Amino acid sequence: MAFLQNLFKNTSTPKMKTSMDWMSQIKGMDDLSAIEFATAKLGDEFKTNAFNNPANLEALFTIDENTHIIVERITTHFIHIEHISVELEERVSNAVFFYHRQLFLIYFSLIDHFYDQYQKHIHVLLARAIRNATQMVKWRYYNYQSAPANVWLQISQLYLLAENISLLNAKIQPYADLEPISISNAYIQVCMLGSLEGLSLKCEQIELVCKMLSIWTSKTTVDKVFDQQQHLFYVDTTSNKPAKRIRTFKPASTYRYWDFDSVISKIELCMSLIEFNISPKQPFMKELVSHKDAFTTFEILNTEWSRVDYNRQRRSEDRNRAASSATTTFGFKEVCEQLKQVENIKMQRGERGYLGEKSFEERLASHNINRNEPNIIYMDLSTDHSSIIDQSNRGLGLHVSRHPHEVSLGMLIGISTKELRNRTRLGIIKNIRPIAHGELHLGVELLSNIGFYSQAENMGLKTPKVAMSIGESTVQDNYFANTVFADTSSFLDSSFGTDPSNFTCIFLPKEQSLSKQETLIIPKLQYNKNDIFKVQILGEEILLRFTKSFERHGNWVRVTFTTDISK
Repeated sequence: MAFLQNLFKNTSTPKMKTSMDWMSQIKGMDDLSAIEFATAKLGDEFKTNAFNNPANLEALFTIDENTHIIVERITTHFIHIEHISVELEERVSNAVFFYHRQLFLIYFSLIDHFYDQYQKHIHVLLARAIRNATQMVKWRYYNYQSAPANVWLQISQLYLLAENISLLNAKIQPYADLEPISISNAYIQVCMLGSLEGLSLKCEQIELVCKMLSIWTSKTTVDKVFDQQQHLFYVDTTSNKPAKRIRTFKPASTYRYWDFDSVISKIELCMSLIEFNISPKQPFMKELVSHKDAFTTFEILNTEWSRVDYNRQRRSEDRNRAASSATTTFGFKEVCEQLKQVENIKMQRGERGYLGEKSFEERLASHNINRNEPNIIYMDLSTDHSSIIDQSNRGLGLHVSRHPHEVSLGMLIGISTKELRNRTRLGIIKNIRPIAHGELHLGVELLSNIGFYSQAENMGLKTPKVAMSIGESTVQDNYFANTVFADTSSFLDSSFGTDPSNFTCIFLPKEQSLSKQETLIIPKLQYNKNDIFKVQILGEEILLRFTKSFERHGNWVRVTFTTDISK
């Protein structure tokens, strides 16, 4: 046990025994107060080394089992709550995290110092230690924070102990309401969750990933010998790091590996099922693909875990420090509204006089900003005030006063500043990190330095086939039968009106540093390659077909198009 003892060198000899009768005081408390109270009491008992007494160990197991039910109830509610005050969120997060941390410290210490005394309980101690460590990591990720200090090294040390005593593959039930799990599977799950650190996943996405890993890695094994054809991820058990992708490296005796191809293939299958609106028969697969964040989450996992076409996301160029104020608009509908008001004011000021008999290309080329005119377009259109902290030609960093649950990875954002005058820059959120004073730091990848409000019409739907009523359960002859994305729930709402043939979109011009061709951001459910669309761009009505989609999030997708409609 010497390899564990360096983390708990100052543990004193027992000072007292305890009856732990304080558990009865929890009755009548609200859930949060009960967890805070239990954490404090367990900490007091831990300081006195009360748990070296077998009677107290049994009491600990009982207390943990009872409080586990409470903390799971709190966790479930926290994950699904949409609106919560900053103060309550902080209290809940701290209460549950420190609860799991206290239990982890207790179980880790018991394994380290009383291994010989508690050999018959070692499987439970290991299972609960790893379980509470996993919950610590998850709660840090819920709040967009890094994993606790030394937790990866400690988890690996627990794994090595289980390996040494041949306990890796035994199915152990950590708590009465949880399914039995092996130490090796629990190790893989928490280490793969750790590989996603820094991606700013939402609570619901983290839970989706954990649920997926719990089922799909149940037969995955941890190997000590490296196989280049099979192994894609590894952990260095002597370092404080989670799972890492295998690139060019030299195998070592401290490394552990696993084959993840079966999980990746299932992720790809789920993405195809969602994209082609196929309902799987297998209940668990059906549950996964019906999750509201399923496709976005699987896209992220496929990017991070896929064996092929992996490109680690790095900034293409360094950002320069900057300090300027801005107004920001979040979401497709809101950005469209902002661009529409900007266009209306520009028309009122006569700034579109150049839209005469010029061709579309000439109009686009002549759409330059007169920097000698006063700034009249910088407005507060029910937007957020924010600060630009750093920027480059391809992205920028923002500080905004928003709750983490109000933004998400991939969300469309519009940014206006006095310096930019008549334009709204458009980008997508790539990173979310809480900072001081209740603000968020957002990493934004720019799509365009200027966007234009546009109106579009599906020419194939000019004569409606049937009447559509939003909110009614039956819709005959679905308008969107030929669209690429078949789930109409994100389109058929107040965001875009009730007429499926007419819709709002955003035109993004070709820019040397950002895009080699013109693109449109459209409602996702309008994307199909068969119909002809009439789109008003820079004052001219143009007939076109959509050709290819790439960025998409929620209810929008960015597409390329062609004006050659004869194909």
